[in-house]
Amino acid sequence: MLQLDNTLYAAAQVVHNFGAAATLGLPVAAKHYGATGSMLRRTYQLALAAWIIQLVSGVSFGLVSYYIVEELPQISGLALAALYTKVLCALLSIFLIAAALLNWRGISDRIALASLATFSAAALISAAFLRWFS
Repeated sequence: MLQLDNTLYAAAQVVHNFGAAATLGLPVAAKHYGATGSMLRRTYQLALAAWIIQLVSGVSFGLVSYYIVEELPQISGLALAALYTKVLCALLSIFLIAAALLNWRGISDRIALASLATFSAAALISAAFLRWFS
């Protein structure tokens, strides 16, 4: 028989991992291959979806904990700072993608893609600290 708690955590982790791969892979590939026009717009749209998936799947970890043990995870110190960093990276990325999709003046696609990759790398590094210091 499957252990419900481990199955739910694993499902959330799988979604979160694929979202993380997309948040980094999409801007890196677009920058590397010189995406322009509709391909660049599609990259931004997919990256937006990936960051939203990151936020939703991240929240799902807390919801699974609440469902299983009837309390939210107890984190503090470095783990809490890592969580804040991950959320900040997601929100900054979503804002940057919205700005790029709306063609706001001053938004360079080259800089936007590099920034998105940087935010993703920072979130991935923070994930390790969140995992091992909580």
